[in-house]
Amino acid sequence: MTIKWFGYLLFLFAVASCSPQGSDKSKQQLPLTGSHEEAERWAEETLAGLTLEEKVGQMICEQMQGDYRADDDEQFLYWSRLIQDHGIGGFVVYGGTPYDTAHLLNRLQKLSELPLLISADFEGGPGQQFAGASEFPANMALSAIGSEELAYEVGKAGAQEGRAIGIHLTYSPVVDIQTLPQNPVLSVRSFGRDLDLLGKMASAYIRGYQENGMLATAKHFPGRGDVELVAGTEYTINRKPAEQVEQEDFLAFKKAIDAGVTFVMSEHISIPSVTDGSDLPASVEKKLASYWLRDQLGFEGILTSDDLWYGKVVDRFGAEQVGVMAIQAGHDALLKPANAVKMIEVVVQAVEDGEIPQEQIDESVEKLLYWKARLNLHRNRFVDPERIDTMVGTKEHRNLVQQVADQSLTVLVNDGVFPTNMETLGNIVHISIQKKKNDPVPAMVAAKLEEALPVEETFLLKPQIDRVLYQQALVAAQKADTVIVSLFNQRTVYLDNGPLKENQLALVRQVMGAKPRTIVMSYGNPYLVQSFKEAGAFVVGYGEGGFYGNQIVYADAFIRLLQGKIQGEGKLPVTLGE
Repeated sequence: MTIKWFGYLLFLFAVASCSPQGSDKSKQQLPLTGSHEEAERWAEETLAGLTLEEKVGQMICEQMQGDYRADDDEQFLYWSRLIQDHGIGGFVVYGGTPYDTAHLLNRLQKLSELPLLISADFEGGPGQQFAGASEFPANMALSAIGSEELAYEVGKAGAQEGRAIGIHLTYSPVVDIQTLPQNPVLSVRSFGRDLDLLGKMASAYIRGYQENGMLATAKHFPGRGDVELVAGTEYTINRKPAEQVEQEDFLAFKKAIDAGVTFVMSEHISIPSVTDGSDLPASVEKKLASYWLRDQLGFEGILTSDDLWYGKVVDRFGAEQVGVMAIQAGHDALLKPANAVKMIEVVVQAVEDGEIPQEQIDESVEKLLYWKARLNLHRNRFVDPERIDTMVGTKEHRNLVQQVADQSLTVLVNDGVFPTNMETLGNIVHISIQKKKNDPVPAMVAAKLEEALPVEETFLLKPQIDRVLYQQALVAAQKADTVIVSLFNQRTVYLDNGPLKENQLALVRQVMGAKPRTIVMSYGNPYLVQSFKEAGAFVVGYGEGGFYGNQIVYADAFIRLLQGKIQGEGKLPVTLGE
């Protein structure tokens, strides 16, 4: 079978730019990518030698943790059985250190007859998963800057660090367009609502990864930028009319496809207006996964499902039957099934019973094998741990992280406060409000502010804290020259955009009324500005923390803004009410 690849020349990666530099040993390593012709030939030959069970195994991606495991560890033995007995195609890795993960992946690769395709979610960069790697602000930061060059460099850095650790595929970027002003589903994960800007940022980010040896994924098809929960369920629905869906949600993915993205990830989202009223999500709806994505948008790459172990998925479709339905809809890869072994068995049976054409399985597996060879894994699937120190979390990449934070920091309200400097700030009282009781970031940020600025007193207001502390914070604020209010109020997915509680809001409004020089800094939630238009200044950074972008780096950017070293020139790429 000959694979006809969509613009595969886009993926003749710049090997010189991603090949390791430095030691004589590293210069002798194989390049990170192979040629199209060789990959196509290897994929065809390898496919011909696989049993049906082995082919289906190649379509399964199981989750794993990247920390150290002994040879007789129960989890390691499970992963080993998946590889040796069931021919699983790859894993998605969560957590660990670069060294531990690389060592673990080398051990697993050694057990596998075919190279494993290792993936991770680098939505916030490699540091989102691996301690010590580079963690970047969220997508919205790149749009706030608007630099294609910078978006490319973020992707390039992620690819260099990922490949050094043993990662071949990132489940990013998010390309869902955020058209609903109050949408709590995405927030700073989205590039925003401007299609042209989204397309430029996503395309540059994708090229940054794919021209430097890692594959990228556009998610979450068909788009979760304007969805709501279906009453009584955990499923989401897009209720836009068909024309609007095509011009907004689908067009966003078209831009990623035109940029040459290798993977697309479907989501458990339904769009009745473009599927003749169907309430089936894209994970099992053929009209979305095949007709719209393949036939209309022209995607010829690999379509992977999102997680299939979710309770809502298992309850509605069945833990294994959902895999059959996903393949019937047009998926090439099944991500994180509830039981990988049973999933393989059920899909094999479906093929033998004629429910899934053998040719479809062959086509999907050949694509997966092809990309393993394009990444040169058929010749060298192992990584050299000695390279990690020179490739992961380097000063160059740390500087890039700070550059993104500095240039994206956005001043949404400024009533004569900025520009400012250390002299005009005077003595400072810092009031920090956090949504999560055990969130460690607010205290870390407070320590940074106290070290760099003339902070007289800090009040860390956690949930369920003694109300007396509120009154003490107000009294201290009234005596200060400048009050800084730090907000760590993340959105509640599908429900709200993280508004403050009434007592918290009342305190800040009292502070603003008593002290015009009140500077509010929101870490990762621009929507809060609507409650603080009377502040002396309102500043936002684009990092929610966790999986969704570096929060702490914005403390450094904020300090630099207060010191007059940067101007806060980011531009908000979404609409906030008025």
